[in-house]
Amino acid sequence: MQPDPRINLSNQLADTLTNRSVAPDEKREVTITFRATYAEKARLEQRCSGVVQSDYIRARLFDYPLPHPKLVIPEVNRQAIYELKKIGNNLNQQTRAINEAVKIGSQPLTNEVKSYLRTIEELTALLEQTRQSLTQPTVEG
Repeated sequence: MQPDPRINLSNQLADTLTNRSVAPDEKREVTITFRATYAEKARLEQRCSGVVQSDYIRARLFDYPLPHPKLVIPEVNRQAIYELKKIGNNLNQQTRAINEAVKIGSQPLTNEVKSYLRTIEELTALLEQTRQSLTQPTVEG
C-alpha cells in the first residue's frame, strides 16, 4: 500500500515552516548599518519598491516571507469612488421603485419603461467599470 501523498505533503510543509520564522518574538533594539555603492543602493531601492528597506533586507537575510508592498489608492480616486457609489445607489433605488411599481400594477411595463430600465442597467455597468479602474492601487514608493 502506498503512503498517502497528503501526509507526505503535510510533513514537508511542516518541516519547511519550522525552519522559517514569520516574525521574531523579540523587540528589535540593535541598529546595523553598512556601506554600499550607488549602484547597489539603486538596485536595493528598485527591489524594495513599496516595501520598507529594513523589512526587505531582514526578510531576504533571515528567510522571512517577503512583506507585501504598501498599496495606495490616490485621494482623488477615493473621492470619485465615493461619488460613484452615491450615484449607483440612486440608480438602484430608481430601478427598485420602477420594478416594484410594475409588480403591483401601478406602472405598466411600457417600451419607454423598458428602455429606461436598460439605460439604468447600462449606466450601472459603466459606473462599476469606472469604479474598478479607480480602485487599482498604486505602489507607494
